[in-house]
Amino acid sequence: MNCLALDFPKCFDDLEVEILVLVLLSIRDKTMQAIMFQFVFASVFCIAMQSRVSGQDDSEIDFGRQIGPILSDTCFKCHGPDEHDRKADLRLDTQAGLFEASGAVVPNDPDASELYQRIISDDADLLMPPTDSGRKLNEDQKQLFKRWIEQGARWENHWSLIPPKNPPLPKAGSIDTTGADQKLNAVDRFVAARLAEEGLSFSKPANRATLIRRVAFDLTGLPPSPAMAKKYQDAKAANWYENLVDELLALDSYGEHMARYWLDAARYGDTHGLHLDNYREMWPYRDWVINAINENKSYREFTIEQLAGDLLENPTEDQLIASGFNRAHITTNEGGAIVEEVYVRNVVDRVSTTGTVFMGLTVGCAQCHDHKFDPISQKEFYQLFAFFNNMTDAIMDKNAKDPEPILRVTTPSQKIELAKLELAANDVRQLLDDAVAKYEYVDPAASNSENVDLDTGDNKLKEFVWVQDDSLPAGAKKEQPWNYGNADQAPVRNGQRSRKMKSKDSMVQHFFTGATPPLHVIKGDTLFAFVYLDPKDPPKQVMLQFNDGDWNHRVYWGQNKIGWGTDKSPSRFYAGELPKTGEWIRLEINAEKVGFKKLSKVNGMAFTQFAGTAYWDSAGIVSSLDQAANFKSFTKWLAMLRKTKGDGLPGPIKAIAKKVAAKVTKKGLSHEMSG
Repeated sequence: MNCLALDFPKCFDDLEVEILVLVLLSIRDKTMQAIMFQFVFASVFCIAMQSRVSGQDDSEIDFGRQIGPILSDTCFKCHGPDEHDRKADLRLDTQAGLFEASGAVVPNDPDASELYQRIISDDADLLMPPTDSGRKLNEDQKQLFKRWIEQGARWENHWSLIPPKNPPLPKAGSIDTTGADQKLNAVDRFVAARLAEEGLSFSKPANRATLIRRVAFDLTGLPPSPAMAKKYQDAKAANWYENLVDELLALDSYGEHMARYWLDAARYGDTHGLHLDNYREMWPYRDWVINAINENKSYREFTIEQLAGDLLENPTEDQLIASGFNRAHITTNEGGAIVEEVYVRNVVDRVSTTGTVFMGLTVGCAQCHDHKFDPISQKEFYQLFAFFNNMTDAIMDKNAKDPEPILRVTTPSQKIELAKLELAANDVRQLLDDAVAKYEYVDPAASNSENVDLDTGDNKLKEFVWVQDDSLPAGAKKEQPWNYGNADQAPVRNGQRSRKMKSKDSMVQHFFTGATPPLHVIKGDTLFAFVYLDPKDPPKQVMLQFNDGDWNHRVYWGQNKIGWGTDKSPSRFYAGELPKTGEWIRLEINAEKVGFKKLSKVNGMAFTQFAGTAYWDSAGIVSSLDQAANFKSFTKWLAMLRKTKGDGLPGPIKAIAKKVAAKVTKKGLSHEMSG
């Protein structure tokens, strides 16, 4: 069709058309030039068609398509949803405001309708829109209002809130089929009716090669392959075109082409979109959309799985992937970003996108105020906001390609391989079960395990000496030589020797690390060590330190001379004045005071002093856990597990241990555990 030959005097004059064409011809890129020609002239054609809707047309006026847009463009600024800018307390954006409250429109009676009388008024003080508003209705628009009122002024809600229904087909006798090369389908009949309305007819039929090329581009975005083009160019069947369409719809490229439009609306991207704009790995969601289109998934499932696939009962991997729709918004890890602000921005994005793609509403405008055009208030925006205000995923993306939570997705071939490995693992599990069934376990803790309370052990506190004389725990390594003295050389509390430390005016210590097994410490335990302070040369400070991977567990007596750790914290806890001199004193500290609030494994200990002379002897722990048993007894290990709730165990082992403990009775091993 020659668009330049169209008669549209109310749109452009000849000079304007010539200038427009010259501008388009100046675009050097031929592809972009073609695109712009199509876009501009399609727009011009639509405007021309609209300009032909004259006041003499007897067709029924469509409120949503013809009246509503004019009201929105010219009236809503002063008579719309914004109560702050509303004039004369008149609303024209609601059915009640337009008809009942104001009487602006009286169905079937233009003369009694104030709205119509004001838009045709010759009085500048009464004319609407006001002359200073910059808005003006042309004669065709005024006639549209008149005809609409005469036809009964039928009201319609926003187009996206109206359930779709099939309109009646234009009667065959009322359309011109000139130029049509085959029987018209339902869509063709609507096109033909509109063409007849405009005094136009169908273009001449395109040749077969052109049709093949057009439909291939329309459905796949790609030209047909040479083989496909030849196949259908030479096809003899009467339904060759339908067969071609079916073949194109079956191609993967059909879903790839159609998915582009949805992915744009879903704001999909392979990068984060802000700050460093790093690569983001969420292509499985892209592939899900492609597959959903190629599989012709119902729109109902397509919607539910994207909005809430992860909330379905026993969701499949594909349904979990589909919910990636909610996470396709831009993310950031910019240093100046405020986490709570980014969180709110992400929720707002989810609300706005959902409103746009599933409801056909630009709900994002109502984030700050009642929507000025679409029927949604600010209150309603935040009611919708509440559905999404429960995000548990990472707010800042850490510039990672896969910020948590993530789903490990396997390819079809990997799924097959994993299934084979699972079968092999089941065979190994059966072998282990068979071997365990043949083994008879005798618990060394007691001949009758029911004598041990699995909640509290034996519920008695036991003193366990960890360091005595020159005997260190197994595996322990001294970090420097220790100075020992026999009973004839130094005070000895127990055994044959004690350790002597002396310093003129500095810190000195004996310590070790690497004890295997470690000392098991839990909340409520008491750690102790014995010290003898020389009455003639007492230290200014004595300190005990414990290592469970670091040395941030310290307690001291006397002056605060040793600067390790933080005052009044488990890393430097003050326990009181310096102990009495000239006799053996038991230094004690509650494990919680030095930071042991759950099961900890202490592998080292330090005996530290500042200045003076002191002698050190045995050290250890008072605990309800049986340190000496070293958990060779299953019953005692379960007792420890119940007391500590699995603290200190690796995550997977902790989970298994909890299941085992749950199968054990309070007073002993259950019959179920006998195998």
